[in-house]
Amino acid sequence: MASEDSPESVFVDTCILVSFVQREWERNRSTAILESDKVDVVVSPNVLNEFNDVVERRRDIYEDLIDFLLENEGQIEDYDPGERRVYIGQNDATHVRNIQMTLASLDNRQEVLRRLRRFVRAAGKRADHLESSLEDSTVDPLAPFSLELALGRIINNGADVRIVTDAAGWTAEGGSGIFATLDGDDILEYTEEIVDLLADEQGSDWVIDIVLPKEVEASYQSMS
Repeated sequence: MASEDSPESVFVDTCILVSFVQREWERNRSTAILESDKVDVVVSPNVLNEFNDVVERRRDIYEDLIDFLLENEGQIEDYDPGERRVYIGQNDATHVRNIQMTLASLDNRQEVLRRLRRFVRAAGKRADHLESSLEDSTVDPLAPFSLELALGRIINNGADVRIVTDAAGWTAEGGSGIFATLDGDDILEYTEEIVDLLADEQGSDWVIDIVLPKEVEASYQSMS
């Protein structure tokens, strides 16, 4: 993304929304773009559906973590979600470890519980805020199923395939073509392959510019 380009709208990936919700525990890489008054954030139903799934799943994990701490005065570093009756994905496991590393240094169990409960309340409010604020910024572009199948040969995650397909369809229907994500393993690593495939399968009108949110931030800051 050229520094002189400042898009009016940006299609964002689910991970950017999730990063905003859980910003206490991880690097805050999404607040600036989501709260900017200089760029409109666009999502699709597939983005929101995946976001809601992650939020609900992690809410269950947080509640289970609190229960663990209350049971027999458990220590947060001893929590192993694999031994609990809660579903956890690979990204969830990393998120839980971040929480454990942050709170394990606290000697006071009551302070650990207080921090966790405060976060759960704040995360819930931020998730509700995003759902409400993005209601009028949701697009449902049309794209051929053959494109989704083709992208599936590059991207090894069905949800990511659908979201990239949505971003390309939105671009073809007149969107800016800017797609912001933090997903290094499944999307950013294959940027060149994705762009080439979109051009070959559907033509230049479908090609997206895959960027980090900080690149979008830098573009509109350079214009101010």
